[in-house]
Amino acid sequence: MPRRRRTSGRRSGLLRSAVTIVLGLSRRREAPPAAAPWRDRSLPSIDAPMPAVNPLQFGRAFQLPPFGRGNGLEAVFWTPGERLPAGRVDAALAALRAAGIAAWAAPARLPGGDRRAAGPQDLWTAADRADDAQDVVMRVLAGR
Repeated sequence: MPRRRRTSGRRSGLLRSAVTIVLGLSRRREAPPAAAPWRDRSLPSIDAPMPAVNPLQFGRAFQLPPFGRGNGLEAVFWTPGERLPAGRVDAALAALRAAGIAAWAAPARLPGGDRRAAGPQDLWTAADRADDAQDVVMRVLAGR
């Protein structure tokens, strides 16, 4: 009696491979993205090297000047706005909060790198609402 060849297993394997290739269902997985090197905790945060892969990973502290205060609302992107007298900053922050616009005020950097809390302050607002923020601040400065 002649021996039969077992071709059904080979055919099903080839058919499965062809379908997988045509439909793009390969089991190869993409390599995971390389993890950023762990930063050295002995360095202050401003001196620690960090790769600039994604600006969103740094958060608010990366985009805004230090030593400031916000109105309690958060934004993804910030844009610099007006330079305000110190006496009008609280009113501007409150008005921007009432309008639903995130804002941040920080002492302005004066010539020579000096920062004074009693001096003028720079206002930063949510980038997507910059035009609305400018209208609100103008009303505050006009006394309305």
